[in-house]
Amino acid sequence: MTDKMAAHCTNDVELTTARAASLLRYDIDERLTLAGQPQPEHWAALAAEGFQVVINMRSDPDRAAIQQRNAEAAGLRYMHLPLPAYELEPEHLETYRQVMQAEHGRVFLHCRSATRVALMWLLERVVYDGWPREQAEQVLRAAGYGDDSLETFAFCADDYFERASALPDGAVTR
Repeated sequence: MTDKMAAHCTNDVELTTARAASLLRYDIDERLTLAGQPQPEHWAALAAEGFQVVINMRSDPDRAAIQQRNAEAAGLRYMHLPLPAYELEPEHLETYRQVMQAEHGRVFLHCRSATRVALMWLLERVVYDGWPREQAEQVLRAAGYGDDSLETFAFCADDYFERASALPDGAVTR
């Protein structure tokens, strides 16, 4: 494990998981895992675990093309869903929701550090499913996200709601 990877870990559970698998990951439920950037050696292992699809939320199209080849060679379906890490708009969340609703198999959803994917998951629970934010945060905490991550999610969620409420239709549930 690299020092750079260790810097993204916010608690002992994350650090232990990253060291053991050299892949930062959070199992939300039996269908969905949120994760940091997989490496070439991870694709076959993800397929062996029963994942059917990998969704990459990073923005780099060149890296995505390489990942797609590697994932598909391992028998995984691959989707590139480049969404911003900051300044999320309701359209971004709607796109995310449509993609996730269309998936019926086991999903490995990743970005660079497993932060953007968790934020999108949290926002979907709150905006579309009507969960209290605290309930979504509890699920993320139970999956292994630490206080620093949850603080980041709170800041970004507040930013999302502030900007969404300033839009002409302004109707965004929390």
